[in-house]
This record gives sequence, structure tokens and C-alpha cells, in this order.
Amino acid sequence: MVNIPNVVWIDEAGMIVRPAEPGWPPGDDYPDWLRGFLDDRDAEVEKKAAAVEADDPELAARLRGGQDRDSYPDAIRDWARNGADSAFVLTPEQVIEASTERGIDKSQGAAHFELANHFWGNGDRTSAITHFNEAHRLQPDNWTYKRQAWSLVGNEEAGGGEMGRFNQGPLPGAEAEWPFAGTFMSEAAATPAADYYPATMSPETTSPKAT
Repeated sequence: MVNIPNVVWIDEAGMIVRPAEPGWPPGDDYPDWLRGFLDDRDAEVEKKAAAVEADDPELAARLRGGQDRDSYPDAIRDWARNGADSAFVLTPEQVIEASTERGIDKSQGAAHFELANHFWGNGDRTSAITHFNEAHRLQPDNWTYKRQAWSLVGNEEAGGGEMGRFNQGPLPGAEAEWPFAGTFMSEAAATPAADYYPATMSPETTSPKAT
């Protein structure tokens, strides 16, 4: 899991039939109170997104690139209807091929990330930041590790609140106190679109059963 949202498909036998990949399930069936809350929150996020697009259209394009968000819910429905015969189900060999290797750096990075969250939850900010930075160094392509750290510290700087966690960098004038090498904006701007969100699935590209 290297970014949000990532989804894994596991069948009734406990077998992975799609490894981690970007996926956006719909919110059509949310209760009214939750739908209203999310709509209000999304409106605030859209304001920020519009500001980003106005300031840096190329960055906005990178964050949207490689995605076909509307197709993912339909793929899940196809799997629910057709099970193992779904065009979107991968063979065990394809699942392994599509999964990333987990070498020693990734394993140690995962350990540092867990330690960082443990220390943060126990109020040891200094140790948490040390372990977050080690996780970032060992697995620099893991956006989950980075965004967790950036959001926790950014939320502090923003003073909390519902939108505070979306602050993933230093506030103006506080750059010297920022404890990480990068920020969301700086690293997203330097990342090709297909690397930030790899292209989502399609029957034509992900399963031989579709041909």
C-alpha cells in the first residue's frame, strides 16, 4: 500500500485476486448524514484544488493523471456478479507479477513507519519524526509513509480542525522548522502522473480473459 486510496481484492477462499492498486468506490449508498458531511468537506477540498490548478495546472494534471475513476465501481460489480469468471480477476501468476517485491529496505521501512506511529501516539514527537524520516529514506516511493508524516505535523501547524490534516507542508514563514526533506506540494510537482496514481484497471490491459 503506497498511496490512498489503494484497494486489494480477496475472494471467499481468502485468495488475493487483485493486489494493491488505486480504486475509488462510489458514495451513492451513504446515509444522508454522511453524504452531507462529505459533500461539505469535498466542497472545501475543491476550493483548495481549484487554487492549486490556478497556480500550477501541470501539478493538477499530474495528480489526476493515469486515472479512470468511473470504471472501478463497475469492475467490482462485475466481480460480484461473475466471481472467478470476471474479466478483472487475475490469475495467481498475474497477482504475483503485479505485486511489488519486498526487499530488506522495504521491510525495514515498514518497521520504522510502525515505530513512528507508535511514538507519535504516545506523545514522543522527536522519536516519531526520526522514524518517519527513516521510513521515507528506505522507501521513497511510498506516499502513505510520507503523507502520514506530513499530515500529522501539518495538522499541528494548522491548529487542527477538520481541514487541518490536509495541510501537508510548513506554513509560510515556518519552513525552517519543517522536519522533513519534502512536502506534498514539492514532491507531487516532481512526480510523473503515472507514478503518483498508476493507471487504473481495464479488462483490455489487466486480464487475458477479456481478449
